[in-house]
Amino acid sequence: MFNELIEIDKEGNVFLQDDSVALMPKLWAVYKDKYGGSKMVRWVVSMDDYKSPFRRLPEEERSERLTMNIFGKKTLRRTTEKLVTEARHEYKMLQFDPMVDQYNAMSEQMFLMTQVFKSMKPSKDNLADLNDMQVKMQKAAEAREKLKSMIVKDQDSDSQIKGTGSDDFSIFENEQRLGD
Repeated sequence: MFNELIEIDKEGNVFLQDDSVALMPKLWAVYKDKYGGSKMVRWVVSMDDYKSPFRRLPEEERSERLTMNIFGKKTLRRTTEKLVTEARHEYKMLQFDPMVDQYNAMSEQMFLMTQVFKSMKPSKDNLADLNDMQVKMQKAAEAREKLKSMIVKDQDSDSQIKGTGSDDFSIFENEQRLGD
């Protein structure tokens, strides 16, 4: 979705694609709002797009970083207003993929597990707990990587649908096409 339904150039300017705006009336309303505009749409897209570089951060930290990067403030009340919240929901639903959603949930949980693991100080009393947690974190990482491979494979197959380009035509189909 990032740079597909909505293009964001290197300077961070947002360009809504004409043919896709009809699918996102709430996001269009944010774009047209005098307090929203391009910056707020950039914030929504960066918050919720599956391919956003900020997507792996927990939501609260992601919001703080993006608000600081885009608006120069740590918090901005406008980001929690009804229209922006509805636009975020609309954008999430439009690009929803259950496997990607599961991957993101696993990533967020692994982040929290890592924070707990980092905070634990090794001692004789908790050594078994640390080892157990380490094994569970390894299993979780393996499961997440397996899911990631499935997602990549699924996305690659979507982009290589047969019959969509002239490279997929047989010799006879090319001759027939060129003869017409």
